[in-house]
Amino acid sequence: MKKVYKIVLIIFLSLISNSLFGFTSLPQDSSQTSEPLYDSKVQLTFGLFLSSINSTAQLNTNTGNFGTIINLETAFKLPDARNLFRLNGLYRFNNMHSVEGYYYALNRSGSSVTLDSLIFGDLTININSSVDAFFNATLFGTKYRYSVHNDESVEAGFSAGLSFLDISVGLAVQLLNQEKSDEYNDLLFLPVIGFFNRINITDNLIFRSNVDMFALDIERYDGVLFDFGLSLEYLFLQRFALGISYNAYTLDVQFDAKESGRLIYSHKGLMFFGKVFL
Repeated sequence: MKKVYKIVLIIFLSLISNSLFGFTSLPQDSSQTSEPLYDSKVQLTFGLFLSSINSTAQLNTNTGNFGTIINLETAFKLPDARNLFRLNGLYRFNNMHSVEGYYYALNRSGSSVTLDSLIFGDLTININSSVDAFFNATLFGTKYRYSVHNDESVEAGFSAGLSFLDISVGLAVQLLNQEKSDEYNDLLFLPVIGFFNRINITDNLIFRSNVDMFALDIERYDGVLFDFGLSLEYLFLQRFALGISYNAYTLDVQFDAKESGRLIYSHKGLMFFGKVFL
């Protein structure tokens, strides 16, 4: 947990310095009525995300006993890498105000023979039991973006919004010729705040970065979220660009809703994308 906060602080300072150093003296033309490429009203990004994944789940029993902390990739052979389609869209109201939305879905399943005794909810699994497991996650959300500065060379600003994680994790085991199962389903509402910037290295080469995070303790959830991205895109047609980005996403949340437990989930990797400016 402390490591996450240190990383957030480092990135925060880096983004603030990138945003302010050397650009504070540049004038902001708020009366601009033209629509150059950097200020396009609609920007659509789509591509293939090559991700490595790590997920750990704990589901406590209805009687209040703690469940086993289970690494799903190690215990049940869930794939620790997956190629995903990701979609991102941005709409500008004007030079300073915009909204952004994003979506991706991840479904995994695996089977194995357990090497340890496990407790998952009200399901008790003995050593050498045959277990089928699944972990499905759909991440989507939207955020409002305010550009402190935005011109043809540099953009920097702040964002705030909601990130939704629709998750379903479950186990099924054969016991005495009868299958028993348990699972946890929830839609997590995760408020996020963040920082973003853009630097046009050349007329056709653009660097972008962003960080979004939350740390909160509310009635149902107690945890942290950290989402960091870097991208480099090259404009080779008037309204189309190709690029590569790196994204790291980490969620560590304890929940106490219909059921109680803990979920630790992370993915990181490269995305190869196309981008359309409309």
